[in-house]
Amino acid sequence: MPGCERLLVASSKGGVGKSTAALGLAAEFARLGKRVLLCDLDSTSRSLDLLTGCQNEALFSFTDILDGMDAEDALLTPFRDLPGLRFLPAPTPRRLSEMKAERGTDESGLIRSGVERIAAWDGYDMLICDTGGGLDAACAAASFFTLTLVVSEQSQTSVRAAEYAASRLERCGAGRMRLCVTSFDLSAVKRENRAGVIEIIDSSSLQCVGVIPYDPRLERFQDRGELPPRRSPVTAACRNIARRIMGYDVPLFEGMPKLYRRRRLAL
Repeated sequence: MPGCERLLVASSKGGVGKSTAALGLAAEFARLGKRVLLCDLDSTSRSLDLLTGCQNEALFSFTDILDGMDAEDALLTPFRDLPGLRFLPAPTPRRLSEMKAERGTDESGLIRSGVERIAAWDGYDMLICDTGGGLDAACAAASFFTLTLVVSEQSQTSVRAAEYAASRLERCGAGRMRLCVTSFDLSAVKRENRAGVIEIIDSSSLQCVGVIPYDPRLERFQDRGELPPRRSPVTAACRNIARRIMGYDVPLFEGMPKLYRRRRLAL
């Protein structure tokens, strides 16, 4: 999928790993030499400022772009070793409500206007927008993006929700869509009879761009506002997905020795 410049991360369910995937991909694209703008569109459960450790530095947000602020002035650089990764925090619900009243529009209209301004800015190579649980923000912005990642966990209910999300996003103007499976637990495939990768793909009409494994250590890094280490399977999975989006042929679980050796069990 070469040439992709704008990536939307969406799901109709909350808590399935959208923010983990969005941040992980943004970091990996930056490591691959891209200038990346990561934008949080989740006003109700905004978390990327916490995951990047920027919660005390975030003076501006998405609503400041709507107020006419130049994007360059509103962005943060969360990680010193990734100067190519810039971040725009989500708006607060209170400020969005104020703007709706001031402008006589709804939240979807505000999201569309802000994304349109950001999409027109030429200061990045990759724009990655994280959306919340539910599809209102994603549907408002979908038509601006060249690729939408629909995120699903391993459960059947989550895969079904991803199917619903894809159907609704298509009606809202989303173009190319791919499935991204998160929190994949290999041991649960046999122990709990949970779906393997092929079963998940067969249950979905979407092509799968990658699988992010479950890592019990991830929450510890996220609570500290740090990226997981390069050796983490989550990091390796996000690197694989980023490379696939750039057009490279990358085997499943490459860079994850334990999972790669047992990949037949995952299928």
